[in-house]
Amino acid sequence: MFPPTRVQAISRVVLKIFHLILVAFSLRSSRLPRLVLWLRFLGWLTWFIFIWTQSVIYAQTIDCPLDCSLRHMLTFFQTLSHAFIVVTSFLDGFRIQQDQLDEAIAFEDSDPWLASTVLAMLVPILGVEYLVCSNAPEYAFRIRVYHLKTLPSFLALQMQIISFILEVMKVNIKVRQTKLQLQILARELSCRWPQSKQKPQFFDQQIHRVKDLKRRYNDLHYMFVRINGCFGGSLLTIIIVYFALFVSNSYWLFVDIRTRPWRIYANLLNLGFIFNVALQMAAACWHCQQSYNLGRQIGCLISKLVKPQGSKRYNDLVSEFSLQTLHQRFVVTAKDFFSLNLYLLSSMFAAVVTYLVILIQFMFAERSSKRSSG
Repeated sequence: MFPPTRVQAISRVVLKIFHLILVAFSLRSSRLPRLVLWLRFLGWLTWFIFIWTQSVIYAQTIDCPLDCSLRHMLTFFQTLSHAFIVVTSFLDGFRIQQDQLDEAIAFEDSDPWLASTVLAMLVPILGVEYLVCSNAPEYAFRIRVYHLKTLPSFLALQMQIISFILEVMKVNIKVRQTKLQLQILARELSCRWPQSKQKPQFFDQQIHRVKDLKRRYNDLHYMFVRINGCFGGSLLTIIIVYFALFVSNSYWLFVDIRTRPWRIYANLLNLGFIFNVALQMAAACWHCQQSYNLGRQIGCLISKLVKPQGSKRYNDLVSEFSLQTLHQRFVVTAKDFFSLNLYLLSSMFAAVVTYLVILIQFMFAERSSKRSSG
């Protein structure tokens, strides 16, 4: 074993820090003692009950316009989604034998590509939160309270989606390695020199390599099954929250642009929220689309292994491998409600435009009713 390079050592530190962040937000159990699990769970439960109680009291005592109703809805969605993940992590901590993923980021990981992805995702998140904190005195009281109540949950949801992206990236690296091994085998079998490679005995000698690739493909498919089991429920809630955030911040950006004088920081803040949500959703869907595409490419490469000169045993094994790739697709879903791919992005964009138009119509209707009553 060679000692890790400086880049690998820095990458390992970054991933360890990110893992600790996941544990702090109660997104991972990390095999903590039961007392610590209970204390962490009760702490977050107290926080959620406080937020929900305060929101109910505030909504009953103050007349809420459209903007206020949106903020109450987002507060409820974000905290409820975070609470769901906290409960799931708490229950996972008590499982003796876990069939799902124990850790999103293992301590021994030192891949610079994973660490750079974490940093690339965290920098815009920290930039937006800096804008929120540095300009808090300029906001109205209800807006400051909204950001304060949703800050922990919103950060937790973003950390969860980043950990999901990293997990898919790690599996995709293994898929690419399997694809490379399959390409090497197909290239060797396609070579017509020497003539001994065209005999059935030579193809029978390659059966163990085909079996090994078939087993590795089955292991990769099981990894995607575990990802779906571990992240499926949280992905469903996070995507719903992200959709509501994208629509609401787009609406607030539209309102701020029409407001005179322009509030530059408010516009930058809304753009920052929109950018972070779009970046994380685009990265998640793109990597999941890559998983599906790599699986399809492996299925196409298997057809090159079929050889008329090969024995029946060899060709039957290749046919079985081909059928396996047809039935075991590398697909990531949100509890089987929908698949994460680039098509989901286009569908979400169309839905965002539709609901944004509806909110703008409500805004004009609310203003016209105020003028008529005044």
